[in-house]
Amino acid sequence: MLSVLVLVHELGHFLVALALGIKVEEFAFGLPFTPALFSVKHRGIVYSIYPVLFGGFVRLYGEEGEVKLEKEKSFWSRGRKQRMAVLIAGVVMNVVLAIGAFAILYAAVGVPQKIQNKVTILGLESGGPAEVAGIKTDERIVEVEGKEISDADEFGRLMRSWAGLSVNLTVESGKNLHMLEGINQLETQRRVVKTVPRVSPPEGQGPLGVRIADFPYLTSAKCQVLSAKCVQDIATAGVRATWTWTNRVIEGLRAIGKSLSVGKAPEGVAGPIAIYGLVDIISKGGFWPLLELVAVLSVNLAVFNVLPIPPMDGGKMFFIWIEWARKKKMSVELEQKINTWGMVGVLALLALVSLQDVWNLGWLANLTKYLPKR
Repeated sequence: MLSVLVLVHELGHFLVALALGIKVEEFAFGLPFTPALFSVKHRGIVYSIYPVLFGGFVRLYGEEGEVKLEKEKSFWSRGRKQRMAVLIAGVVMNVVLAIGAFAILYAAVGVPQKIQNKVTILGLESGGPAEVAGIKTDERIVEVEGKEISDADEFGRLMRSWAGLSVNLTVESGKNLHMLEGINQLETQRRVVKTVPRVSPPEGQGPLGVRIADFPYLTSAKCQVLSAKCVQDIATAGVRATWTWTNRVIEGLRAIGKSLSVGKAPEGVAGPIAIYGLVDIISKGGFWPLLELVAVLSVNLAVFNVLPIPPMDGGKMFFIWIEWARKKKMSVELEQKINTWGMVGVLALLALVSLQDVWNLGWLANLTKYLPKR
């Protein structure tokens, strides 16, 4: 999945470079740590597949510095605007991918209208009042005697106040789709059940004999995709969702910066190993939650590439801004050194985050079981 996201990103660089007449030497899927598994040359461009299928790249003619032959086709010879256009194209493609994925998702399951927390049944105590009344796991308690309840705490208080008395509960059920934003209610049915909460429940149990939690539920509106109004609503929702997740990623980066500034390990940072586990969990929900994750990861990739970190696109764009301020290009040797050290830093960060993923998953703790004991 990450490779596809990176490939879409590199496709942006590739298409804009071709449109501007910049010579493309290679367009590759995978990383060139080993010889290519497959290569074919077409119209002067080498298309390759490498065994390390974690990303991709576009090699532009003259990208690393000034060349002597065919200068007019080299990346280095182009003005600031054209070089900036090639660099920003990858980010734009990731944003377009995110908007498109969100739009397809909303066309299929409906455009989110509002989000509301609901008291959800996680489990039932055997022989408890709730089980006897026919309440089932994953159902929601939405009303007590016709009064809407806001959260699990309020529901608990009401059940204690109704202990020993007959009470009507409005229970909601139906087919749901678990998404990152919340639980999308595809179908809903309501029924009223009558039960009597216990006055003196067994230790560790509540009056109703249920385990509950508050979960966010989405109310979505489906429309006819063939209508212009529907297409506009879906596209607008896709843009809105992309903007929302962009702000969330930026806030996450700020939180990481604050944690590092005070010497704390940042929370909520995940590497390839943790993302693999996340994909494994989400994929069990079907295609649509996975498509939503693709959109969210694409937003993450777009934001990360804008950051002024060498040798990412943002770092290269930062060099162009410096060039604009100085009215002079940075020396090739200095830029290459900065990019090299930047790559070392990025790989070191990736290694640390991956080690944290392994630690959080408990793999290292499990390995210690097999170490010789003294």
